[in-house]
Amino acid sequence: MGSTTFLLPNPLPPAAESLLRLACVAGGYDQAPTPTAVRVEGDRLILSRDSAESGFLVVPWPVGSGGAVVTTSATVRERPESYRLLTELARGKLNQLRTQLGEWKDIGLQTPPEFEADLADLIRLFGQAVLAPDGTAADDAAARALEHGYVLADRLVQLYVDQMFATRHEDEGKLGSWLAATTPVPVPPPLVAEFRRAFSAVRVSIRWADIEPEESRYDWDRVDAAITAAEELGLPVVFGPVIDLTPGMLPPWAATWRGDMPTLAAFMCDYLETIVNRYKDRVRRWVVCGGVNHADGLGLSDHDRLRLASRLFEAAAQLDPELDFALGVAQPFGDYLVSGDQTITPLAFVDDLLRAGARVGGIELELRTGSLPRGSFPRDRLEVSRLLDLFGILGPPLDVVLACPAGSGTDPIAQAHGEVIWSPAWRGPPTPEGQAEWGMAVAALALCKPQVRSVTWDHWADVEPHLTPNGGLFAVSGRANPLLGRLQGLRATHLE
Repeated sequence: MGSTTFLLPNPLPPAAESLLRLACVAGGYDQAPTPTAVRVEGDRLILSRDSAESGFLVVPWPVGSGGAVVTTSATVRERPESYRLLTELARGKLNQLRTQLGEWKDIGLQTPPEFEADLADLIRLFGQAVLAPDGTAADDAAARALEHGYVLADRLVQLYVDQMFATRHEDEGKLGSWLAATTPVPVPPPLVAEFRRAFSAVRVSIRWADIEPEESRYDWDRVDAAITAAEELGLPVVFGPVIDLTPGMLPPWAATWRGDMPTLAAFMCDYLETIVNRYKDRVRRWVVCGGVNHADGLGLSDHDRLRLASRLFEAAAQLDPELDFALGVAQPFGDYLVSGDQTITPLAFVDDLLRAGARVGGIELELRTGSLPRGSFPRDRLEVSRLLDLFGILGPPLDVVLACPAGSGTDPIAQAHGEVIWSPAWRGPPTPEGQAEWGMAVAALALCKPQVRSVTWDHWADVEPHLTPNGGLFAVSGRANPLLGRLQGLRATHLE
Protein backbone atom coordinates (compact mmCIF):
# COMPACT_ATOMS: atom_id res chain seq x y z
CA MET A 1 0.00 0.00 0.00
CA GLY A 2 1.40 3.38 -1.05
CA SER A 3 0.61 6.81 0.35
CA THR A 4 0.53 10.44 -0.74
CA THR A 5 0.90 13.31 1.71
CA PHE A 6 -0.44 16.86 1.49
CA LEU A 7 0.57 19.79 3.70
CA LEU A 8 -2.50 21.51 5.14
CA PRO A 9 -2.96 25.27 5.47
CA ASN A 10 -2.66 26.80 8.93
CA PRO A 11 -5.20 27.62 10.18
CA LEU A 12 -7.67 25.26 8.56
CA PRO A 13 -10.93 26.83 7.36
CA PRO A 14 -13.94 26.12 9.63
CA ALA A 15 -15.24 22.54 9.27
CA ALA A 16 -12.39 21.68 6.90
CA GLU A 17 -11.03 18.92 9.12
CA SER A 18 -14.29 16.96 8.92
CA LEU A 19 -14.33 17.45 5.15
CA LEU A 20 -10.82 16.02 4.87
CA ARG A 21 -12.18 12.68 6.12
CA LEU A 22 -14.11 12.50 2.83
CA ALA A 23 -11.00 12.81 0.67
CA CYS A 24 -10.03 10.09 -1.79
CA VAL A 25 -7.91 9.45 -4.86
CA ALA A 26 -9.60 9.08 -8.25
CA GLY A 27 -8.38 8.16 -11.71
CA GLY A 28 -8.80 5.82 -14.63
CA TYR A 29 -10.61 6.31 -17.90
CA ASP A 30 -13.84 7.19 -16.10
CA GLN A 31 -12.20 9.37 -13.43
CA ALA A 32 -13.90 7.38 -10.66
CA PRO A 33 -12.95 7.47 -6.96
CA THR A 34 -11.07 4.51 -5.49
CA PRO A 35 -11.13 3.19 -1.89
CA THR A 36 -8.75 5.37 0.08
CA ALA A 37 -7.58 5.29 3.70
CA VAL A 38 -7.47 8.84 5.10
CA ARG A 39 -5.41 10.07 8.05
CA VAL A 40 -4.91 13.58 9.37
CA GLU A 41 -1.73 13.85 11.42
CA GLY A 42 -0.87 17.34 12.58
CA ASP A 43 -0.50 19.53 9.52
CA ARG A 44 -0.60 16.61 7.06
CA LEU A 45 -3.30 14.80 5.13
CA ILE A 46 -2.15 11.26 4.31
CA LEU A 47 -3.96 9.18 1.71
CA SER A 48 -3.21 5.47 1.31
CA ARG A 49 -4.58 2.92 -1.15
CA ASP A 50 -3.70 -0.46 -2.57
CA SER A 51 -2.79 0.81 -6.03
CA ALA A 52 0.50 2.63 -6.66
CA GLU A 53 -0.78 4.19 -9.88
CA SER A 54 -0.94 7.96 -10.13
CA GLY A 55 -4.30 9.65 -9.67
CA PHE A 56 -5.80 12.90 -8.49
CA LEU A 57 -7.03 14.07 -5.12
CA VAL A 58 -10.79 14.57 -4.68
CA VAL A 59 -11.95 16.44 -1.58
CA PRO A 60 -14.89 18.66 -0.59
CA TRP A 61 -13.30 22.00 0.24
CA PRO A 62 -14.66 25.44 1.21
CA VAL A 63 -14.01 27.84 -1.67
CA GLY A 64 -14.28 31.56 -1.02
CA SER A 65 -17.16 32.61 1.20
CA GLY A 66 -19.40 29.71 0.21
CA GLY A 67 -19.76 26.21 1.55
CA ALA A 68 -17.94 23.10 0.47
CA VAL A 69 -17.62 22.01 -3.15
CA VAL A 70 -15.80 18.96 -4.45
CA THR A 71 -12.37 20.11 -5.59
CA THR A 72 -9.73 18.10 -7.45
CA SER A 73 -6.00 18.32 -7.89
CA ALA A 74 -4.13 17.66 -11.08
CA THR A 75 -2.58 14.19 -11.37
CA VAL A 76 -0.17 13.39 -8.55
CA ARG A 77 2.11 10.43 -7.97
CA GLU A 78 3.42 8.79 -4.85
CA ARG A 79 6.65 10.39 -3.67
CA PRO A 80 8.51 10.90 -0.40
CA GLU A 81 8.00 14.68 -0.42
CA SER A 82 4.69 16.21 0.60
CA TYR A 83 2.50 18.19 -1.77
CA ARG A 84 1.03 21.48 -0.59
CA LEU A 85 -2.75 20.94 -0.56
CA LEU A 86 -4.00 24.36 -1.65
CA THR A 87 -1.37 24.68 -4.37
CA GLU A 88 -2.39 21.33 -5.85
CA LEU A 89 -6.11 22.15 -5.67
CA ALA A 90 -5.46 25.46 -7.43
CA ARG A 91 -3.31 23.67 -10.01
CA GLY A 92 -6.09 21.15 -10.60
CA LYS A 93 -8.73 23.82 -11.20
CA LEU A 94 -6.47 25.81 -13.49
CA ASN A 95 -5.58 22.69 -15.47
CA GLN A 96 -9.26 21.73 -15.75
CA LEU A 97 -10.18 25.25 -16.84
CA ARG A 98 -7.49 25.55 -19.50
CA THR A 99 -8.12 22.05 -20.87
CA GLN A 100 -11.84 22.66 -21.24
CA LEU A 101 -11.25 26.10 -22.73
CA GLY A 102 -9.00 24.56 -25.38
CA GLU A 103 -11.52 21.85 -26.24
CA TRP A 104 -14.38 24.32 -26.55
CA LYS A 105 -12.32 26.74 -28.62
CA ASP A 106 -11.66 23.85 -31.01
CA ILE A 107 -15.42 23.65 -31.69
CA GLY A 108 -15.79 27.40 -32.13
CA LEU A 109 -16.20 28.96 -28.68
CA GLN A 110 -15.43 32.68 -28.65
CA THR A 111 -14.12 34.34 -25.49
CA PRO A 112 -14.08 38.12 -24.88
CA PRO A 113 -10.77 39.93 -24.20
CA GLU A 114 -11.66 40.51 -20.54
CA PHE A 115 -11.97 36.75 -19.99
CA GLU A 116 -8.53 36.17 -21.51
CA ALA A 117 -7.08 38.95 -19.35
CA ASP A 118 -8.60 37.44 -16.21
CA LEU A 119 -7.22 34.03 -17.15
CA ALA A 120 -3.76 35.55 -17.53
CA ASP A 121 -4.14 37.11 -14.07
CA LEU A 122 -5.11 33.71 -12.67
CA ILE A 123 -2.03 32.09 -14.19
CA ARG A 124 0.19 34.78 -12.64
CA LEU A 125 -1.50 34.33 -9.27
CA PHE A 126 -0.92 30.59 -9.42
CA GLY A 127 2.72 31.27 -10.27
CA GLN A 128 2.98 33.32 -7.08
CA ALA A 129 1.70 30.33 -5.10
CA VAL A 130 4.27 28.01 -6.66
CA LEU A 131 7.19 30.43 -6.16
CA ALA A 132 6.18 31.80 -2.76
CA PRO A 133 9.07 31.97 -0.27
CA ASP A 134 7.16 30.28 2.57
CA GLY A 135 4.14 28.12 3.21
CA THR A 136 1.91 30.91 4.51
CA ALA A 137 2.42 33.03 1.41
CA ALA A 138 1.97 29.99 -0.82
CA ASP A 139 -1.31 29.04 0.83
CA ASP A 140 -2.62 32.61 0.67
CA ALA A 141 -1.90 32.92 -3.06
CA ALA A 142 -3.20 29.41 -3.79
CA ALA A 143 -6.47 30.04 -1.91
CA ARG A 144 -7.05 33.20 -3.95
CA ALA A 145 -6.14 31.38 -7.16
CA LEU A 146 -8.54 28.54 -6.33
CA GLU A 147 -11.42 30.94 -5.67
CA HIS A 148 -10.65 32.92 -8.83
CA GLY A 149 -10.43 29.66 -10.77
CA TYR A 150 -13.98 28.70 -9.76
CA VAL A 151 -15.29 32.13 -10.74
CA LEU A 152 -13.63 31.89 -14.16
CA ALA A 153 -14.83 28.31 -14.61
CA ASP A 154 -18.43 29.40 -14.12
CA ARG A 155 -17.96 32.29 -16.55
CA LEU A 156 -16.51 29.89 -19.10
CA VAL A 157 -19.47 27.52 -18.74
CA GLN A 158 -21.90 30.42 -19.18
CA LEU A 159 -20.12 31.48 -22.38
CA TYR A 160 -20.44 27.89 -23.61
CA VAL A 161 -24.15 27.67 -22.68
CA ASP A 162 -25.02 30.97 -24.35
CA GLN A 163 -23.14 30.20 -27.54
CA MET A 164 -24.33 26.60 -27.73
CA PHE A 165 -27.96 27.70 -27.42
CA ALA A 166 -27.42 30.39 -30.05
CA THR A 167 -25.87 27.91 -32.48
CA ARG A 168 -28.57 25.30 -31.96
CA HIS A 169 -31.39 27.84 -32.28
CA GLU A 170 -29.92 29.03 -35.55
CA ASP A 171 -29.95 25.44 -36.86
CA GLU A 172 -33.06 24.04 -35.16
CA GLY A 173 -35.19 26.92 -33.92
CA LYS A 174 -36.59 26.21 -30.46
CA LEU A 175 -35.39 22.88 -29.15
CA GLY A 176 -37.50 19.74 -28.89
CA SER A 177 -35.83 18.65 -25.64
CA TRP A 178 -38.20 17.92 -22.76
CA LEU A 179 -38.29 19.87 -19.50
CA ALA A 180 -40.33 17.89 -16.98
CA ALA A 181 -41.24 17.64 -13.31
CA THR A 182 -41.97 14.54 -11.24
CA THR A 183 -45.32 14.23 -9.49
CA PRO A 184 -46.97 11.08 -8.11
CA VAL A 185 -50.38 12.77 -7.81
CA PRO A 186 -52.50 14.98 -10.08
CA VAL A 187 -51.44 18.63 -10.25
CA PRO A 188 -54.08 20.72 -8.40
CA PRO A 189 -56.35 22.47 -10.95
CA PRO A 190 -55.32 26.03 -9.90
CA LEU A 191 -51.68 25.13 -10.70
CA VAL A 192 -52.16 23.38 -14.04
CA ALA A 193 -51.40 26.55 -16.01
CA GLU A 194 -48.24 27.12 -13.95
CA PHE A 195 -47.10 23.56 -14.64
CA ARG A 196 -47.67 23.84 -18.39
CA ARG A 197 -45.80 27.15 -18.58
CA ALA A 198 -42.74 25.52 -17.03
CA PHE A 199 -42.77 22.00 -18.43
CA SER A 200 -43.15 20.24 -21.77
CA ALA A 201 -43.49 16.75 -20.22
CA VAL A 202 -44.62 15.18 -16.95
CA ARG A 203 -43.02 12.36 -14.97
CA VAL A 204 -45.20 10.06 -12.87
CA SER A 205 -43.35 8.21 -10.13
CA ILE A 206 -45.18 5.93 -7.71
CA ARG A 207 -43.56 3.43 -5.37
CA TRP A 208 -43.89 -0.28 -6.00
CA ALA A 209 -44.77 -0.51 -2.29
CA ASP A 210 -47.93 1.53 -2.96
CA ILE A 211 -48.98 -0.40 -6.07
CA GLU A 212 -48.43 -3.97 -4.85
CA PRO A 213 -48.61 -3.75 -1.04
CA GLU A 214 -49.27 -7.50 -0.88
CA GLU A 215 -47.87 -10.06 -3.26
CA SER A 216 -50.03 -10.33 -6.41
CA ARG A 217 -52.58 -7.82 -5.06
CA TYR A 218 -52.38 -4.62 -7.07
CA ASP A 219 -53.92 -1.25 -6.28
CA TRP A 220 -54.07 0.72 -9.54
CA ASP A 221 -56.26 3.60 -8.32
CA ARG A 222 -53.36 5.94 -7.59
CA VAL A 223 -51.59 5.17 -10.88
CA ASP A 224 -54.79 5.48 -12.91
CA ALA A 225 -55.49 8.89 -11.40
CA ALA A 226 -51.93 10.16 -11.86
CA ILE A 227 -51.63 9.06 -15.49
CA THR A 228 -55.10 10.34 -16.38
CA ALA A 229 -54.25 13.72 -14.86
CA ALA A 230 -50.91 13.75 -16.69
CA GLU A 231 -52.67 13.07 -19.98
CA GLU A 232 -55.11 15.91 -19.30
CA LEU A 233 -52.13 18.26 -19.15
CA GLY A 234 -51.65 17.50 -22.84
CA LEU A 235 -47.98 16.64 -22.31
CA PRO A 236 -45.89 13.50 -22.95
CA VAL A 237 -45.83 11.16 -19.95
CA VAL A 238 -42.82 9.33 -18.49
CA PHE A 239 -43.21 6.71 -15.75
CA GLY A 240 -40.56 5.57 -13.32
CA PRO A 241 -38.39 4.37 -11.91
CA VAL A 242 -40.45 1.17 -11.95
CA ILE A 243 -37.87 -0.49 -9.66
CA ASP A 244 -35.94 1.53 -7.08
CA LEU A 245 -33.95 -0.15 -4.31
CA THR A 246 -33.92 2.88 -2.02
CA PRO A 247 -35.32 2.08 1.46
CA GLY A 248 -39.09 2.43 1.56
CA MET A 249 -39.60 2.05 -2.18
CA LEU A 250 -40.06 -1.73 -2.28
CA PRO A 251 -43.05 -3.55 -0.79
CA PRO A 252 -42.30 -4.96 2.67
CA TRP A 253 -42.98 -8.52 1.53
CA ALA A 254 -40.01 -8.33 -0.86
CA ALA A 255 -37.66 -8.24 2.16
CA THR A 256 -38.57 -11.90 2.79
CA TRP A 257 -36.32 -12.72 -0.16
CA ARG A 258 -33.38 -10.61 0.93
CA GLY A 259 -30.17 -11.77 -0.77
CA ASP A 260 -32.02 -14.14 -3.11
CA MET A 261 -31.29 -12.45 -6.44
CA PRO A 262 -33.03 -15.02 -8.73
CA THR A 263 -36.29 -14.85 -6.77
CA LEU A 264 -36.19 -11.07 -6.40
CA ALA A 265 -35.49 -10.71 -10.12
CA ALA A 266 -38.47 -12.92 -10.94
CA PHE A 267 -40.80 -10.81 -8.76
CA MET A 268 -39.45 -7.56 -10.19
CA CYS A 269 -39.70 -8.72 -13.80
CA ASP A 270 -43.27 -9.84 -13.18
CA TYR A 271 -44.15 -6.43 -11.71
CA LEU A 272 -42.42 -4.62 -14.59
CA GLU A 273 -44.28 -6.67 -17.19
CA THR A 274 -47.60 -6.15 -15.41
CA ILE A 275 -47.40 -2.38 -15.12
CA VAL A 276 -45.95 -1.78 -18.58
CA ASN A 277 -48.57 -3.98 -20.25
CA ARG A 278 -51.31 -2.13 -18.39
CA TYR A 279 -50.20 1.35 -19.44
CA LYS A 280 -48.04 0.90 -22.56
CA ASP A 281 -50.66 2.45 -24.84
CA ARG A 282 -50.65 5.57 -22.67
CA VAL A 283 -47.01 5.80 -21.55
CA ARG A 284 -44.27 5.34 -24.14
CA ARG A 285 -41.17 6.19 -22.11
CA TRP A 286 -40.29 4.19 -18.98
CA VAL A 287 -37.44 4.38 -16.49
CA VAL A 288 -36.98 0.67 -15.85
CA CYS A 289 -34.82 1.01 -12.73
CA GLY A 290 -33.23 3.85 -10.82
CA GLY A 291 -30.19 3.86 -8.58
CA VAL A 292 -29.55 0.13 -9.00
CA ASN A 293 -25.85 0.91 -9.50
CA HIS A 294 -25.75 2.53 -6.06
CA ALA A 295 -28.27 1.18 -3.55
CA ASP A 296 -27.24 -1.89 -1.57
CA GLY A 297 -30.75 -2.74 -0.41
CA LEU A 298 -31.97 -6.34 -0.04
CA GLY A 299 -28.44 -7.63 0.50
CA LEU A 300 -27.48 -7.64 -3.19
CA SER A 301 -23.88 -7.13 -4.26
CA ASP A 302 -23.04 -4.71 -7.05
CA HIS A 303 -22.61 -7.63 -9.46
CA ASP A 304 -26.02 -8.96 -8.36
CA ARG A 305 -27.55 -5.58 -9.11
CA LEU A 306 -25.88 -5.51 -12.52
CA ARG A 307 -27.38 -8.91 -13.32
CA LEU A 308 -30.72 -7.70 -11.96
CA ALA A 309 -30.69 -4.69 -14.27
CA SER A 310 -29.83 -6.95 -17.19
CA ARG A 311 -32.77 -9.23 -16.36
CA LEU A 312 -35.13 -6.26 -16.13
CA PHE A 313 -34.09 -4.92 -19.53
CA GLU A 314 -34.40 -8.40 -21.04
CA ALA A 315 -37.97 -8.56 -19.76
CA ALA A 316 -38.71 -5.03 -20.98
CA ALA A 317 -37.42 -5.78 -24.46
CA GLN A 318 -40.05 -8.52 -24.87
CA LEU A 319 -42.98 -6.20 -24.18
CA ASP A 320 -43.09 -3.75 -27.09
CA PRO A 321 -40.19 -2.91 -29.44
CA GLU A 322 -41.54 0.63 -29.85
CA LEU A 323 -41.36 1.54 -26.16
CA ASP A 324 -38.50 3.64 -24.81
CA PHE A 325 -36.78 2.09 -21.77
CA ALA A 326 -34.26 4.17 -19.80
CA LEU A 327 -31.74 3.26 -17.10
CA GLY A 328 -31.39 5.51 -14.03
CA VAL A 329 -27.90 6.10 -12.62
CA ALA A 330 -27.51 7.44 -9.08
CA GLN A 331 -24.38 9.28 -7.93
CA PRO A 332 -22.93 9.32 -11.47
CA PHE A 333 -19.69 10.85 -10.18
CA GLY A 334 -19.15 7.60 -8.27
CA ASP A 335 -19.06 8.99 -4.72
CA TYR A 336 -20.28 5.62 -3.41
CA LEU A 337 -17.07 3.87 -4.52
CA VAL A 338 -14.89 5.24 -1.73
CA SER A 339 -16.17 2.72 0.80
CA GLY A 340 -14.73 -0.28 -1.03
CA ASP A 341 -17.99 -2.23 -0.69
CA GLN A 342 -18.79 -1.61 -4.35
CA THR A 343 -16.46 -1.95 -7.30
CA ILE A 344 -18.45 -1.13 -10.44
CA THR A 345 -18.19 2.51 -11.47
CA PRO A 346 -21.30 4.28 -12.79
CA LEU A 347 -19.87 4.47 -16.31
CA ALA A 348 -18.82 0.81 -16.27
CA PHE A 349 -22.26 -0.23 -14.97
CA VAL A 350 -23.95 1.33 -17.99
CA ASP A 351 -21.26 0.18 -20.40
CA ASP A 352 -21.49 -3.42 -19.16
CA LEU A 353 -25.25 -3.43 -19.74
CA LEU A 354 -24.88 -2.03 -23.24
CA ARG A 355 -22.16 -4.54 -24.13
CA ALA A 356 -24.41 -7.33 -22.87
CA GLY A 357 -27.03 -6.24 -25.42
CA ALA A 358 -29.50 -4.46 -23.13
CA ARG A 359 -31.85 -2.23 -25.15
CA VAL A 360 -31.25 0.94 -23.17
CA GLY A 361 -33.09 3.81 -24.84
CA GLY A 362 -31.70 6.49 -22.55
CA ILE A 363 -29.25 6.98 -19.69
CA GLU A 364 -30.79 8.95 -16.85
CA LEU A 365 -28.19 10.69 -14.67
CA GLU A 366 -29.33 11.80 -11.23
CA LEU A 367 -27.72 15.11 -10.26
CA ARG A 368 -28.98 15.50 -6.71
CA THR A 369 -26.96 17.91 -4.62
CA GLY A 370 -27.07 18.83 -0.96
CA SER A 371 -28.54 15.58 0.36
CA LEU A 372 -27.33 12.08 1.18
CA PRO A 373 -27.11 9.12 0.74
CA ARG A 374 -28.80 9.17 -2.71
CA GLY A 375 -27.35 12.53 -3.70
CA SER A 376 -23.85 13.49 -4.77
CA PHE A 377 -21.49 15.92 -3.11
CA PRO A 378 -21.74 19.42 -4.66
CA ARG A 379 -19.71 20.12 -7.79
CA ASP A 380 -19.47 23.15 -10.04
CA ARG A 381 -20.88 23.32 -13.56
CA LEU A 382 -17.54 22.63 -15.21
CA GLU A 383 -17.46 19.23 -13.49
CA VAL A 384 -21.11 18.62 -14.47
CA SER A 385 -20.35 19.43 -18.10
CA ARG A 386 -17.43 17.01 -18.12
CA LEU A 387 -19.67 14.29 -16.66
CA LEU A 388 -22.36 14.79 -19.31
CA ASP A 389 -19.75 14.62 -22.06
CA LEU A 390 -18.26 11.45 -20.55
CA PHE A 391 -21.57 9.57 -20.45
CA GLY A 392 -22.47 10.95 -23.86
CA ILE A 393 -19.67 8.86 -25.34
CA LEU A 394 -21.65 5.68 -24.58
CA GLY A 395 -24.20 6.42 -27.31
CA PRO A 396 -27.76 6.48 -25.90
CA PRO A 397 -29.25 9.93 -25.32
CA LEU A 398 -29.03 11.37 -21.83
CA ASP A 399 -31.87 12.24 -19.48
CA VAL A 400 -30.92 14.40 -16.48
CA VAL A 401 -32.75 14.42 -13.14
CA LEU A 402 -32.09 17.43 -10.92
CA ALA A 403 -32.82 17.89 -7.22
CA CYS A 404 -31.66 20.37 -4.60
CA PRO A 405 -33.08 21.36 -1.18
CA ALA A 406 -34.67 24.78 -0.78
CA GLY A 407 -34.54 24.74 3.02
CA SER A 408 -32.86 23.05 5.97
CA GLY A 409 -35.94 22.11 8.00
CA THR A 410 -36.91 18.56 8.92
CA ASP A 411 -38.58 16.65 6.07
CA PRO A 412 -40.32 13.51 7.43
CA ILE A 413 -41.22 12.21 3.95
CA ALA A 414 -37.60 12.19 2.79
CA GLN A 415 -36.38 10.89 6.16
CA ALA A 416 -38.61 7.85 5.70
CA HIS A 417 -36.33 6.93 2.79
CA GLY A 418 -33.18 7.63 4.81
CA GLU A 419 -32.48 10.92 3.03
CA VAL A 420 -31.04 13.85 4.95
CA ILE A 421 -29.53 17.23 4.07
CA TRP A 422 -25.74 17.38 3.89
CA SER A 423 -24.94 20.21 6.30
CA PRO A 424 -21.83 21.79 4.69
CA ALA A 425 -23.70 22.18 1.40
CA TRP A 426 -22.27 24.36 -1.35
CA ARG A 427 -22.75 28.09 -0.73
CA GLY A 428 -24.09 27.65 2.78
CA PRO A 429 -27.36 26.21 4.15
CA PRO A 430 -30.02 25.51 1.53
CA THR A 431 -32.34 28.40 0.64
CA PRO A 432 -35.07 28.92 -1.97
CA GLU A 433 -32.83 31.35 -3.88
CA GLY A 434 -29.91 28.93 -3.73
CA GLN A 435 -32.12 26.18 -5.15
CA ALA A 436 -33.23 28.54 -7.93
CA GLU A 437 -29.68 29.60 -8.79
CA TRP A 438 -28.34 26.04 -8.91
CA GLY A 439 -31.38 24.50 -10.62
CA MET A 440 -31.58 27.11 -13.36
CA ALA A 441 -27.85 27.06 -14.05
CA VAL A 442 -27.53 23.28 -14.28
CA ALA A 443 -30.78 22.83 -16.23
CA ALA A 444 -29.60 25.35 -18.83
CA LEU A 445 -26.22 23.63 -19.10
CA ALA A 446 -27.82 20.23 -19.63
CA LEU A 447 -30.44 21.42 -22.13
CA CYS A 448 -27.91 23.21 -24.32
CA LYS A 449 -26.06 19.94 -24.98
CA PRO A 450 -27.22 17.95 -28.05
CA GLN A 451 -26.80 14.59 -26.28
CA VAL A 452 -29.33 15.57 -23.55
CA ARG A 453 -32.93 14.90 -24.58
CA SER A 454 -34.67 15.78 -21.30
CA VAL A 455 -34.23 17.44 -17.92
CA THR A 456 -36.58 16.54 -15.05
CA TRP A 457 -36.92 18.40 -11.77
CA ASP A 458 -37.56 15.91 -9.00
CA HIS A 459 -40.07 16.87 -7.48
CA TRP A 460 -43.10 19.18 -7.92
CA ALA A 461 -44.29 19.71 -4.31
CA ASP A 462 -43.02 18.85 -0.83
CA VAL A 463 -46.42 17.57 0.29
CA GLU A 464 -46.07 14.69 -2.21
CA PRO A 465 -43.92 11.56 -1.76
CA HIS A 466 -40.31 12.41 -2.67
CA LEU A 467 -36.64 11.63 -2.01
CA THR A 468 -34.79 14.94 -1.77
CA PRO A 469 -35.53 16.84 1.48
CA ASN A 470 -37.33 20.15 0.88
CA GLY A 471 -36.57 19.86 -2.82
CA GLY A 472 -39.97 20.66 -4.30
CA LEU A 473 -40.93 23.60 -6.47
CA PHE A 474 -43.68 24.16 -3.90
CA ALA A 475 -42.93 24.13 -0.17
CA VAL A 476 -45.19 22.35 2.32
CA SER A 477 -46.84 25.72 3.01
CA GLY A 478 -47.98 25.85 -0.63
CA ARG A 479 -45.62 28.71 -1.45
CA ALA A 480 -43.97 28.50 -4.86
CA ASN A 481 -40.18 28.56 -4.76
CA PRO A 482 -38.46 31.00 -7.15
CA LEU A 483 -37.04 28.16 -9.25
CA LEU A 484 -40.49 27.62 -10.80
CA GLY A 485 -40.42 31.05 -12.42
CA ARG A 486 -36.83 30.52 -13.61
CA LEU A 487 -37.78 27.24 -15.29
CA GLN A 488 -40.79 28.87 -16.92
CA GLY A 489 -38.46 31.48 -18.40
CA LEU A 490 -35.99 28.80 -19.51
CA ARG A 491 -38.70 26.91 -21.34
CA ALA A 492 -40.17 30.03 -22.97
CA THR A 493 -36.75 31.09 -24.23
CA HIS A 494 -35.31 27.83 -25.49
CA LEU A 495 -37.87 25.02 -25.80
CA GLU A 496 -40.88 24.26 -27.96
